[in-house]
Amino acid sequence: MCGVFGYVGRELPDEKILENALDLLSHRGPDQAGIYVDKNEELKLFLGHRRLSILDLSEAGKQPFVTPDGKVAVSVNGEIYNYRELKADLQKKGAVFYSDSDSEVLLWGFYFEGESFFRKMRGMYAAAIWDKRQNSPRLILLRDRLGIKGLYYYWKEEKIIFASELKSIVALPSVQKKISWNAIDNYLVFRYIPSPLSVYEDIYKLSPGQYAVFEEGKCSLNTYWKISVPDEKFSGTVEDAVDELDRLINDAVCEQLVSDVPLGAFLSGGIDSSLICAVAQKYTGTKKLRTFTIGFETAEEDESKYAKEIADYLGTDHTCEVMNKQQLFQILPKLPSLYDEPYADDSAMPTYMLSGVAKKYVTTVLSGDGGDELFFGYNNMPLLWKMGLMDDLLPRFIRKNCGKILHKIFKDGYFGKRGYAVSFDRMDEAYSMISGVFSCKRFKELTGRTFDMSSSPFRQKVKDFEKTVSARYMAPFLDMALYMPDDILCKVDRASMAHALEVRPPLLDHRIVEFANSLPVEYKYNRKEGGKIVLKKVLERYIPRHLWERPKQGFGTPVDSWFRKELKEDSARLLHPGKLRNEWGFFPEYVHKILQEHWDNKMDNRYLLWCLYELSIWRENNCFLSK
Repeated sequence: MCGVFGYVGRELPDEKILENALDLLSHRGPDQAGIYVDKNEELKLFLGHRRLSILDLSEAGKQPFVTPDGKVAVSVNGEIYNYRELKADLQKKGAVFYSDSDSEVLLWGFYFEGESFFRKMRGMYAAAIWDKRQNSPRLILLRDRLGIKGLYYYWKEEKIIFASELKSIVALPSVQKKISWNAIDNYLVFRYIPSPLSVYEDIYKLSPGQYAVFEEGKCSLNTYWKISVPDEKFSGTVEDAVDELDRLINDAVCEQLVSDVPLGAFLSGGIDSSLICAVAQKYTGTKKLRTFTIGFETAEEDESKYAKEIADYLGTDHTCEVMNKQQLFQILPKLPSLYDEPYADDSAMPTYMLSGVAKKYVTTVLSGDGGDELFFGYNNMPLLWKMGLMDDLLPRFIRKNCGKILHKIFKDGYFGKRGYAVSFDRMDEAYSMISGVFSCKRFKELTGRTFDMSSSPFRQKVKDFEKTVSARYMAPFLDMALYMPDDILCKVDRASMAHALEVRPPLLDHRIVEFANSLPVEYKYNRKEGGKIVLKKVLERYIPRHLWERPKQGFGTPVDSWFRKELKEDSARLLHPGKLRNEWGFFPEYVHKILQEHWDNKMDNRYLLWCLYELSIWRENNCFLSK
């Protein structure tokens, strides 16, 4: 893993300023720093790279890579897993490689094949490409298919600034840090900011599976891959599907075990990480795979005993460290600089801790991320399935109007609540009701406004998916498209890279994603068995079911009790009526109400309060903001 930063404009700022912005990514790449500057064109380029050495640890692997004719340069964050086969093909075309780095493959692949080469790569990556072989130079920004690695860009007045993390862009004096209120609204509803939005106006996240081309003062966004239901559906039996999924997972894990530095795996004891560890241990042979988990003092959050049982069965070299409340609190002040934007997934703290434990022993780890999204494993699935079924079976205008009438007549009674639940517009609104934080009624009570779903990235995704996905199965596709890259994968990237640890998720090999999306839904989910049906059948081939079959458990923290005890005073300060009204325009009476309900143990408002608390912490750490 690495950090990418660059600047393109008619004039470059002082190089020391740009170097300082690059160095803000030193945690991502502590091993080397590299810079390429091109002042020979009307548009000038500063291209920077911070390196975490994983493949080819020599000086030859230092980035940015530049072709001998100086026409193409690249800076890459990530891994291209099939680089060896791609390299062999490119050598036949005349490419001369000077390293065994996987990133150099992108340099020559683009040089010989242009943008079509992106579809050949398997991996996780975010990259910047400088191409001046045409009449005017071009900058191309690229993000991997599933959004495992992130890339921000600022584009204004023929000036482009891009970086792996937002902090390097906003560090430049010329960038105005003006809040995007659309982004804040989306954050309040979903607890993270979905792509392509960022917390600042004029700064965007490149969406998964996209590349942006900046040329002659224009920007074009292009999609080279997207989440979809393939035209060719899987037609085999369940056992055929299990065989094929097993093969694909083995291929992905084997490919991702390639490393020139020590490698291990996260192991929670759940279905996804247990499967990845089982397959990885098989290919490790007589050498024990290093596995890592963390435990908690409180039994509600602690899964470590399950992880140890799996580790003992597989024979891995297992490390578990038990974390206490004080250690978690030490991370709280780090969250604003860790994520750069308001971000309210409290599992960021244990993920940060787990990464720190693993980094003591290895430089890269495998994870089980992606299983819940691909195979319908989240607990919200049953309720969203029912809501989607109703949307599939009833004409939308009848469902909505009947629901509104029931709610108007019976208000908050039994039938009124159910009427309100079925009066949603599209499935993005239903999704926000079930999976959101400040959704619908709560958002209006907080802000005095109705959340504008039409301007949310979720609306566009629903419109895209409605062509091929039935409403009852819409939620997992929304999870894949937005929740997974902008919450889950962002969380893992920032928490792990803060420790210079690379995390590889084999289940997000795009071949596995395409296969999962081609399966009949009943192979993944039914109301009786729940989700992950075929994934569980694959895992049974490696680990007995009694070792892993149990109710799904999150990777969270006891924030509910924190707000009643340890964070009570601080939350009262941060959520003071004057601050809420002046800084955000929120109704302080509503916030006081949910605080008091939580303090009095009348309601568990932890998610609402955590969302507001993290927003206030972020604001307090960014007092330079423009209004």
